[in-house]
Amino acid sequence: MKSRLRRGVAIAGAFLFAGIGAACSRAPVAARPQRPPQPVQLVRVADEALPRTLSVNGVLAAQEELVLGLQVGGRLLELPVDTGDVVAAGDLVARLDPRDFELEHARADAALRAAHARLGIGAGDDLGGVDPQATAPVREARAVLDEAKLSRDRIAELVQQQLRPPADLETADAALAVAMSRRQRALEEVQALLAEAAEARVLLAQADKRRHDAVLVAPWPGRIAARHATAGEVVTAGAPIVTLVRNDPLRLRLPVPERAAAEVAIGQRVSFTVDGQDGVRREGLVARLGAVVDRDNRTRLVEATIPNDGGVLLPGAFCRAEIVVEPLARARTLPKAAVVTFAGVARVFAVDAGKGGEPPRARGLVVELGRDLGDRWEIRAGVDAGTEVVGKPGDLRHGDAVVVGG
Repeated sequence: MKSRLRRGVAIAGAFLFAGIGAACSRAPVAARPQRPPQPVQLVRVADEALPRTLSVNGVLAAQEELVLGLQVGGRLLELPVDTGDVVAAGDLVARLDPRDFELEHARADAALRAAHARLGIGAGDDLGGVDPQATAPVREARAVLDEAKLSRDRIAELVQQQLRPPADLETADAALAVAMSRRQRALEEVQALLAEAAEARVLLAQADKRRHDAVLVAPWPGRIAARHATAGEVVTAGAPIVTLVRNDPLRLRLPVPERAAAEVAIGQRVSFTVDGQDGVRREGLVARLGAVVDRDNRTRLVEATIPNDGGVLLPGAFCRAEIVVEPLARARTLPKAAVVTFAGVARVFAVDAGKGGEPPRARGLVVELGRDLGDRWEIRAGVDAGTEVVGKPGDLRHGDAVVVGG
């Protein structure tokens, strides 16, 4: 019984709503008031040369960055540079106290002179031209040997003539053997002295190099990025003293998405702006392409070479860049005033000729915008090049009557 009652109420409600709908459909609808024709001027969609670019963000980096240190340790006597200083190639960066190195050099020089004196040659003579046979100790030993040979030969002749006893010949043979041994020993001693002299010369060269290494100079022109030591400090060999960067030219490092990286090639022009420099646009050229794709962010590193005369640009600055991947491309463009954007949809208005005496009317066209070109938009789709559209639509609506101006 209750279910029948509910069904009846539902049917009655349906008929009630149907009756209300029919009554509403018969009521007159208020027509939208017609606005007077709007005066408009037309502009033409331009077809212009507009190189196709790839937008990407990047960071400026130094062309080279080098942490300078000394090859020898000691007390830091001079450190005339500081952070931010500009240095030229060969400029003094740091100097150690030279006294220890001067003493080491003097000791090595004295050892070399002593070795030359024992050999009986001048301090500046070339050791490679020294003949061991011509040195004083060997000549003396050879003279003694020659005398022993003559003495032995005389005694041997006298013994043969039975004028001397055989024992004298034995004594002469022994003296000759001793003389030969002394000559060999003298030759070996001279060779040892030559080796000592060569070692002394090497030690002198090492001392001279250490004295030279106690002075640190800039290997190329650049700028001091950081200072890691202080004058008066005792530093060890290889300890960092300063960080030097070469900032002309700079590297612009651009991580390009993997899907677009195939369009980038060496030699392409790069246009970019640096944050904090009032939108000044600068240019460079693509110089290097990364050999791998980063697995974390799926990008390929592209490096451009950027001139930096005067050092205006600084390494580490953030840049917004455009790589010109197709320099001869063309594009459709319109002044920004001709495009109306509402709720993320961009429109332009064409003008259809009136029929039967009616005035021309505006016809809205949805367009796809491309690059922002300053005072105009790139139009990617929605309207063809050469089409005339309203230059300043203002609050113009689709279907409004218009009066086309001159």
